[in-house]
Amino acid sequence: MRSLICNVFYFSLLILVLGSCKSTFIPEKPAESYQPFNYQPKPSLINLPVEMKVPELETFLNKQLTGLIYDDNSLDNNGGDNMMVKAWKKDNIKLSFDKGQFVYNVPLKLWIKAGWKVEQFGISLSDYREVNAEIALDFHTSVSVNKDWTITTKTVSDGYKWLSKPVLKIGPIDLPITFIADLIIKYNMETISSAIDDGMKASLDLRTNAQQAWTDIQKPMLLDPTYGLWLRVIPKTISASPITGGKGIIRHTSSIQAVTECFTGKQPPYTVNSTLPDLVPASKLSDDFVINVTSYIYYPYIDSISKAQLLNTSYKFGNKNITITGVKVYGGDDKMIVETDVTGSLTGKLYFAGKPAYRSSDSCIVMNDLEFHMKTRNLLLESASWLANGGIERILEKKMVYPAGASLRETYDLIQKNLKHYDIAEGFFLSGNLTKMEVLQPVLTQDSIVAPVSLQGKLMIGLENK
Repeated sequence: MRSLICNVFYFSLLILVLGSCKSTFIPEKPAESYQPFNYQPKPSLINLPVEMKVPELETFLNKQLTGLIYDDNSLDNNGGDNMMVKAWKKDNIKLSFDKGQFVYNVPLKLWIKAGWKVEQFGISLSDYREVNAEIALDFHTSVSVNKDWTITTKTVSDGYKWLSKPVLKIGPIDLPITFIADLIIKYNMETISSAIDDGMKASLDLRTNAQQAWTDIQKPMLLDPTYGLWLRVIPKTISASPITGGKGIIRHTSSIQAVTECFTGKQPPYTVNSTLPDLVPASKLSDDFVINVTSYIYYPYIDSISKAQLLNTSYKFGNKNITITGVKVYGGDDKMIVETDVTGSLTGKLYFAGKPAYRSSDSCIVMNDLEFHMKTRNLLLESASWLANGGIERILEKKMVYPAGASLRETYDLIQKNLKHYDIAEGFFLSGNLTKMEVLQPVLTQDSIVAPVSLQGKLMIGLENK
């Protein structure tokens, strides 16, 4: 009897002890895995405007055309026309640019010797007179840029106007004024066209400028030595719009399509492709410019923020409660896994999964759609439905906020400051202005959350005035 009482006592004590012990909640741990980071940077357009003042070309043209520009010193040429003509430039040529064409007026002084000659029965009779006159020739020249960066010009006569007509009558013969004008126009069209062509090539050397810009821009540029901020440009193609002008300025704009990236630390690797590609004609050029920046938010930083926000925080669910005593984050496919250690009414581990995203309102990485990992939730529904349906996910989601704006804003400000005027080579400089920052969908890698950032604005390559 005494033995039976002892057995009952020990059995009751065992039940009491076992009843007071809580089982540890250990769901299956989500596998750690990461997607490859195959980020394709957005292309940029970097404009290379070249400008030339019309008066500069006008001066060059006047230097090319000086003194005697037409000389017919034979009475017998041109089918025996009994005429000699000399033409000098009277005043400076006036040049303008309108509707894609050069328009100009060439004033000339003429000396004309004309008359008649008759030979009959061995007798030669002739009468020649000399006269001076002034005429203004009108031309227009269209200009186009070829894919090999050369310039083609086409000059067309727009007629002429006598400033002072030659009046000459020799017996029954009237001086053929129209014939004289046509002769001068025909000859000078080729001469003036050649001078315009030479002037354009000398003043608007597109290939040399494009070649230097294409080569020099490929070398990484140290924007800020203190922070080790580098800008790398990889050009792909060049487009160009037709030559335009207005208010005394001739303009030609090329646009380099490139991938532009920003790095911190040591100089990024690069190779220089010195082959200038053919020019791709375009009726209109965009000036959208994008600097691609990759922002890295490393897991130790995320862990430290998570612990500061979650460690030793307690949550009540009716007469139940839990306290978070440990936090760790890692990647699982395209989601961030939050591993927590908890004590209280439930002791063990809880796994959450959420999608990291960038919140532009405060420049932070946040967790969207945070929820229990599927296997954790299934096990909770069997043994602790009070926690599975308690809404703790929304509470933690609001706390899991990781500031990233300070470093991004600092990078933005540094680039903005240094792009105002950055010398890239002798005679060339970068000039730009940032207007917008856009953070794309963050990607989970093995070491960090990578946030691709595009800094948008305008950028051009300028030429120093010589």
